[in-house]
Amino acid sequence: MKFNRRTFGSMALTLVAVVSFSTSIAQKSKKTNEKEILKMTFEHVKGEDVTEINNIDIVEKGVSSPTELKADIFHKEGSGDVTIPTNIYGLEEPTSENGGNVYAGIVAYKPGKTAGERSYITIQLLKNDAPVTLKKGLTYCVEYSLSLSESSKFACNNLAAYFSKDKVGEGEPGAVYVSTDHVMKGQMNKVYNGFFGWEKVCNTYVAKGDEKYITIGNFDRNETTRFEAVKKPKESETDPLAHAYYYIDNIIIRLVDNVSECACYNARPPKIEDNFSTLIFDKEPEITDKMPLDKKIAANSIYFRQGKASLTESAKEHMDFVIQEMNANPALKIEISGNNDELEVKASKESEDYLDLDRKRVAIAVKYFVAQGIAEDRIVKKYNGTSVQSSEIVEDDEPDVKEAKNRRVEFSVIK
Repeated sequence: MKFNRRTFGSMALTLVAVVSFSTSIAQKSKKTNEKEILKMTFEHVKGEDVTEINNIDIVEKGVSSPTELKADIFHKEGSGDVTIPTNIYGLEEPTSENGGNVYAGIVAYKPGKTAGERSYITIQLLKNDAPVTLKKGLTYCVEYSLSLSESSKFACNNLAAYFSKDKVGEGEPGAVYVSTDHVMKGQMNKVYNGFFGWEKVCNTYVAKGDEKYITIGNFDRNETTRFEAVKKPKESETDPLAHAYYYIDNIIIRLVDNVSECACYNARPPKIEDNFSTLIFDKEPEITDKMPLDKKIAANSIYFRQGKASLTESAKEHMDFVIQEMNANPALKIEISGNNDELEVKASKESEDYLDLDRKRVAIAVKYFVAQGIAEDRIVKKYNGTSVQSSEIVEDDEPDVKEAKNRRVEFSVIK
């Protein structure tokens, strides 16, 4: 086939354009890789070295754990308590994202007097083993994967990344409590309560210019941490423990030109209801024959799940006692007073579903009484909202427990 000079020249220009375009793609790809400040998958450890818990210090590449209770490393080729997928805290496969053999684990929450027993993962920011500092004013997309272990009796929120100039103190006996603009929580900051499978924690962070380390964990005190009780899957043989324990993997920090480049940016804005607790307080009434009738009835308060006005079986039992006494005393009249908590009031401003829960709780109780044959004119209704705190609250109660005690309906005799 013959080519004239003009045709050949056109092909040459096309070839040059293709080469230039390919070079441009390569440069762009290289530039994109350069934007990745950190990608920690904990693979820099030998399986034969992974033999016991509290062992994260064996990982290379600037990984450590700052508190007395160390974070853990689990490995497919590990032994004993730290194997993958089945280990001392449950069963979890590696993330499909990196197809690796390793992931880490931390304690993010413990209740009561054990609140300070938490663990953290600290990583020095390195590029080609040389220290890196985030640049002031630039925006970074920060994300990592987590999964709640089956050993957990609790799940919590406030999983966060803390950026620091210096390495967080070594061997500190208690939790690391930090309140600063160097702490980045997930965009939703929800309670992460999913067993099995991995979930992303993600947000953008604007650097202050002194960040050389990143630490993953919970930096809030229990008083400001939302938690909920969870039940392990029936098929799990793992012993339940009084903690919220999370597997952690794929910690990534990437420079972005626009926040929309961060995958989590367009996620649904967090709603208050996302943090509703599943805890329902209950107390068995302590009733004796010597107690007056009004005290017996007052001892049968009923309680509700956050955001709900439905009756539990325990609530029905308590009301059955009151109904029995009303049947035995035909002249007896009672007051039914409803209460809700502060978070429900805030949620009602976002959704009418949570509006007037004190009234809805009284209504469901009255409906039950009437269905059992009690005339409605023997009942006086009262709505307290959040104005009357429960007498069951004690000083040492966690915030979640205080709220649960306030979500109630109380019964009192009208004299």
